[in-house]
Amino acid sequence: MEYIQFIVTIIIILVIFYIANYAKKKQDKELKKMQDELKEGDKIVTYSGMAGIVSKVLDDRIILKTYPKEIEISIEKWAVAGLDDRTIEDEHMENKKKVAKGESKK
Repeated sequence: MEYIQFIVTIIIILVIFYIANYAKKKQDKELKKMQDELKEGDKIVTYSGMAGIVSKVLDDRIILKTYPKEIEISIEKWAVAGLDDRTIEDEHMENKKKVAKGESKK
């Protein structure tokens, strides 16, 4: 009887590990697909938190144009965490207008 409980416990643990591993593999596959399909003009964010617009796509690297000074830097494709749907450019322009009008950030 004790052996049956032990075997059932092991089977339950293995099923949980399988499900968790399957979900992780699926997520990794989707991320790799997104990284491979990057194109010029895509807004992205990296694992380090850097955000910008893709200005050139190379084999294993991309050239990223950062906000607001449009400095171009080269990063590895694997460092891209995801697409960025925020409107950072619009927020930056609003902040410039506030500064020009003399309004302070609060």
